[in-house]
Amino acid sequence: MVEAYSEATWSVLKSSVEDWSSVLLVLAFPLAGFLINGLWGRRLKKSVVGFVACGAIAGAFISSLYLLAMNLALPPMQRSVQVTVYPWLEAGPIKIPFALLLDPLSIAMALTVSGVSFLIHVYSVDYMSHDDEFSRYFALLNLFVFFMLLLVLAGNLATMFIGWEGVGLCSFQLISFWFTRERAAEAGRKAFIVTRFGDFGFLVATLGLLAIFGTLDFGDIARSVQMNEIVKPWWGGEVHALDAFNKPTAIGLTLGTLVCLGLFMGAIGKSAQFPLYVWLPDAMEGPTPVSALIHAATMVTAGVYMVARLNFLFEKAPIALGLVAVIGAFTAAYSATMGCVENDIKRVLAYSTISQLGYMFLACGLGAYIAGFYHLVTHAFFKALLFLCAGSVMHAMHDVLDIRRMGGLARKMPTTALTFWIGGLALAGLIPSGLFSKDAILHAAEQQKVLWGLGLFTAVLTAFYTTRLGVKVFHGKPRDEHLYEHAHESPDKMKIPMILLALGTLAVSVLWMPSFLLGHWKVLPEYLSPVLGEVHEPSAQEALLSTVWAVGAALLGLVIALLAYTWRPGALWAFARSLPFLYRLVAGKYFVDEIYATFITRPGRLLSEFISEHFDLGVIDTIVNGVGWLTAKIGSTVRQMQTGFIRNYALYLVWASVMMLFYMLIRGITLMR
Repeated sequence: MVEAYSEATWSVLKSSVEDWSSVLLVLAFPLAGFLINGLWGRRLKKSVVGFVACGAIAGAFISSLYLLAMNLALPPMQRSVQVTVYPWLEAGPIKIPFALLLDPLSIAMALTVSGVSFLIHVYSVDYMSHDDEFSRYFALLNLFVFFMLLLVLAGNLATMFIGWEGVGLCSFQLISFWFTRERAAEAGRKAFIVTRFGDFGFLVATLGLLAIFGTLDFGDIARSVQMNEIVKPWWGGEVHALDAFNKPTAIGLTLGTLVCLGLFMGAIGKSAQFPLYVWLPDAMEGPTPVSALIHAATMVTAGVYMVARLNFLFEKAPIALGLVAVIGAFTAAYSATMGCVENDIKRVLAYSTISQLGYMFLACGLGAYIAGFYHLVTHAFFKALLFLCAGSVMHAMHDVLDIRRMGGLARKMPTTALTFWIGGLALAGLIPSGLFSKDAILHAAEQQKVLWGLGLFTAVLTAFYTTRLGVKVFHGKPRDEHLYEHAHESPDKMKIPMILLALGTLAVSVLWMPSFLLGHWKVLPEYLSPVLGEVHEPSAQEALLSTVWAVGAALLGLVIALLAYTWRPGALWAFARSLPFLYRLVAGKYFVDEIYATFITRPGRLLSEFISEHFDLGVIDTIVNGVGWLTAKIGSTVRQMQTGFIRNYALYLVWASVMMLFYMLIRGITLMR
């Protein structure tokens, strides 16, 4: 679908907040929803709480639409505007404002986040209606969207870091929302700790950029790199920006490469890529709408968005950019294999999310940023839809997650089944939206045969586990008659968001269509090109051949799944038993959690216990207790002088006077000599 990408020459205009005050509304609405429900939610009716929460996100979405209209009214090369809200940090030559950036990339992302989040909020009103912590749930949901929009609209890395850490904090609270359940509390802690490793790299890289360029503004850094301006790095002197960025280090890599690796380390943690992906499957312990929100359109896509936003840096660090592609392709295939053997309906979608994020990073690593972002948008719709369908199934099956106990639910839940298959076929790449975005990525990888092969292999596995999931849940005979008898379709408040997401899944395909189709719409590439570079498309024949490969891979996975679970049940299990070691390896999730527990978690806990027992109690407490003991001894000694008798105090006064006279006498004799 795409042949090559040219690097964008990106320029950012500076403007005052008065001219773009509507951008504040995008952030103000969800923040207001958080404050109202957080402070007074327990005193309000649930209907009012739900209305406030949904209205806040609807307000953010409408404000984003207004920003889009304002942005489209500008000439294409003047659509990137930085709005300084107020001066924030100033220390000598360093000035870091609290700034927001309005450009095609941030506005498109804000629309995706707020639009999908609104439908998830509406769905949650009925899904969480019987929960005692209804107001806390919606307060946290609104706060999460606020931080995500702040991350998206940030005009510099300092502002982005606030949103970056904010979504991490809210995800911890939402994943462990039912904290009285030990598994949920443990999953929240795991997500928080694992992502901290990545966030450390992101923070160090941010400080590195500040040391090189003296600023954290995206526009200023991009201009310095693209124009090779003179900068004043912290190590002194005045040098060209690229010379400072490419300064060699003691380990053989340039400073710029290390900075980009640090940034990508943050993306690996936040977007659950290998090896920091282990928190995301466990995060399914949270409420299902939370899974739809965090693992579809918002937090897990933050890493992809950050790499695309800083594309002008990664283009100057080819080693880091190549690693982005390799990690993305490997993670896509690796996590897809685990999705093929998982039996928890939500965890199948979790592994699918990790895999699809790998596709996005593969695109970014190949310089196909628009293709990666296009897949981000399509994935937001169909993956949110699939999670909401999973929630609908859980609602009907009394929170049962094991797909081995399901079957035949399409007869009881026709709307859920239909919308699931729309989202599932998009995920598999068999209907336009998922097909077009995945095809764009695969075509960008055609010159890198290994990466292209991994991408194509992932497409086969994706179609396989998606078909397997749909067949085992919605078709065939019921495997648990008791559960099946009590199954029922979800209420309208849950069905309507699913239907709208299904329609959105179909509609987003018009954003970028292959060149062999009549009309050949390129709405998204044309809008994003000033920020992410021009796309040079292949001929219709080449585009058609690429699409045939993508569709063929998806059909292969579909046919294998139908053969294994419909036409010849048991055939695949017989094949798995012929390769017991491989099956146990994949079914055991490659024992990565066990490896981490053996070499990181347990040694870390033993070290902490040793330090606590010997250093903390043996050294720190001894010093603190010693100071207390010494103070007490001095006090008890001095207390003996406080007798309460006047004659004793008179004696002290006489002795003090004698000592002073003696001192003055000795001092006088010494001076006379």
